[in-house]
Amino acid sequence: MASTDTPTDSTDADPGHAVVARLAAEFDQSISRTTISRVVAESVRDLAGVPAADIPELAERVARQRLLAALERAASWDRGGLVRTSG
Repeated sequence: MASTDTPTDSTDADPGHAVVARLAAEFDQSISRTTISRVVAESVRDLAGVPAADIPELAERVARQRLLAALERAASWDRGGLVRTSG
């Protein structure tokens, strides 16, 4: 029986949910929503000790940078720069 004086929505209860939704829209063709959700959760955990009000914005920034870095690594891998061939 949880009662509060102020109304909340799902984004207030779980700020990561809104972050995942925004990043999923941004990376929809490149990275699965499951991966985005995992990266956001890791980013939120890494921000332990940060004031709660700042976590959504900072988690989104951290997660976006991590996702962009992952795409960059994948592109490098696809170009063959990191692939060793045996011959």
